[in-house]
Amino acid sequence: MSEHPDPYALKRPHARIDWTATGPVALDAGDVYFSAEDGLAETRSVFLKAANFPERFARGRPTVVAELGFGTGLNFLALWDLFLKTAPSDAQLHFVSIEGFPLRQADAERALSAFPELAALSAQLTEVWPSPHKGPHRRVFEGGRVMLTVFHDLAESALPNMDFKADAWFLDGFAPARNPDMWDTNVFTELARLSAPGAPAVTFTVAGAVRRGLAAAGFKVEKKPGFGRKRERLEAIYEGAPAEESPTPFPSAQPLEGPIAIIGGGIAAASLVHAFALRGRSVDVFAEGGWASGASGAPRGLLTPRLELGDRPHNRALLAAFDYARTLYRDLDGFEPTGVARLAPDAKGAERLFSLAQALDDGFEFLSPSDAARRCGLGGEAGALWMASAGQIRPERLVPALARNATAHDVRVELLARRDDGWRLQAGTGERFGPYAGVIFAGGWAQHALLSGRGLTLEPTAGQVGLFESGFDLRAPAAWGGYAARLDGRLMIGATHEKGADAGLLEDAEIALRQLARTAPGGPVELDRLQEGWAGVRAAVADRLPMTGPLPAEGYEELWRGHAKGGPMPARDDLEPSSLFVLGGFGARGFAHAPLLAESLVSALCNEPSPIERAGLASLHPARLLWRSLRRS
Repeated sequence: MSEHPDPYALKRPHARIDWTATGPVALDAGDVYFSAEDGLAETRSVFLKAANFPERFARGRPTVVAELGFGTGLNFLALWDLFLKTAPSDAQLHFVSIEGFPLRQADAERALSAFPELAALSAQLTEVWPSPHKGPHRRVFEGGRVMLTVFHDLAESALPNMDFKADAWFLDGFAPARNPDMWDTNVFTELARLSAPGAPAVTFTVAGAVRRGLAAAGFKVEKKPGFGRKRERLEAIYEGAPAEESPTPFPSAQPLEGPIAIIGGGIAAASLVHAFALRGRSVDVFAEGGWASGASGAPRGLLTPRLELGDRPHNRALLAAFDYARTLYRDLDGFEPTGVARLAPDAKGAERLFSLAQALDDGFEFLSPSDAARRCGLGGEAGALWMASAGQIRPERLVPALARNATAHDVRVELLARRDDGWRLQAGTGERFGPYAGVIFAGGWAQHALLSGRGLTLEPTAGQVGLFESGFDLRAPAAWGGYAARLDGRLMIGATHEKGADAGLLEDAEIALRQLARTAPGGPVELDRLQEGWAGVRAAVADRLPMTGPLPAEGYEELWRGHAKGGPMPARDDLEPSSLFVLGGFGARGFAHAPLLAESLVSALCNEPSPIERAGLASLHPARLLWRSLRRS
């Protein structure tokens, strides 16, 4: 098979390590990851002492610390340790870091073994060590009190794609002479844009170019005594003016402090409840039929990533979403990390899957037909892509577990009305609820009537799955145009895709499912009697990408029509902040995408750093299709 033309298109290259007697050395940079004398003491002396963190932790709002050079994660672990020892119980720490050459999990474990004092925290970190895939990787610790977001990219590429205000910076890349791009003028400009007033930026180096670059960007720079054999280090304080928000054609989600209503009872709503609960916030949920109803109520499904070649913003975001979901689900009832085989339909399809295996690397392996048959029971003549971190889900268990069994109002919301004190909701029973500072639509196709006239059109797709008696030897779940999985000794075949909201009769579903089973590469799956069937309706939008973010407020279309035709961009003050939001359009991938997209929306509503890059958020914004139509018209 031919090699993929750019095997690093979707991932960053792993760091190459030379293990010396005094610790790990990065071969490509020719520099150490931490001091040979005492790496932990160096971190505490250079980075932790300067920012007066115990005082910052007590301020009553999340503390945001940003870093250039995640490396082994030692700085994060040391700060996490300090946070646990000194922060009030209601404090929260966000640690945002950039790493261009991520360590392998085994290398991180080996490096951190030098610090037994941090062993318990190190074990938690390395257990969920991020893959080398480009873009963001969010990890949650201490029940949400400690949040880590690592961006795998070069600093000069990653920083312009971020939006937050750092309370402190750790500048811990390799020495400027060995890694000049990380200390570039453009990097310092971005540090200033992303800094809160008075934010310290600390680093081990006192190189003249670094001092001048920080000063030119608005930092007051001072030399301080260094650690060990290094005589000096730098402490800089940001004294420049707060940066203005970057202009964008899309309405932004503004922080909301009041009560919030969520409409929906499936994986999207459960993901939102989970994200709010991580921050100690409760919400009101309106779920007709209760949890795991609607399209999230199938007896079983597969957790698999969206497979697409190319380093595009939406692809980075959705790979990050799958990565977050599989990490989140691993401790919840209802997820089995079985691995899943994606079967190639023919030689051309096999070439594509082979290219994906090369581009994604960690956790993805191309299997020959014989290996695929041994692994899952189906192989065909073209092979398969084995996705080791994929698996099976039981929605009726996973959805309530993710929502922490929160109580939901079992009613259908039929009316929304805006009043001076917020949004009021009315159920079909006549009951009224509210007021709410914001409302989030997370109910899939069931909410299409409520969304009508709000600049968003959903497209329904009906689908059926069936449970059959079958003696077919399926060893692991397999996917092709459909999928097959074992459930309680029976074989589940799914799912059909029929345009429209009519899921059809059970007899029609059996015919469609048998036809689907016959298309499996490697020969038709043997099916006997249909014992049970299930049907539901998925919701999607025209470009088949999901949505997360605010709906356009009244007047958006008229205000932006001129700019869409090439006129000046309206002033941000002219835009009314939206208080209606949507999380949906997942099609068949709600379980893979909803948790991170919910985390992103809730992060915005709580004024916290996003786990998705700016370009990725724009590609998933609910207003994107309206904006495109304005430009076309």
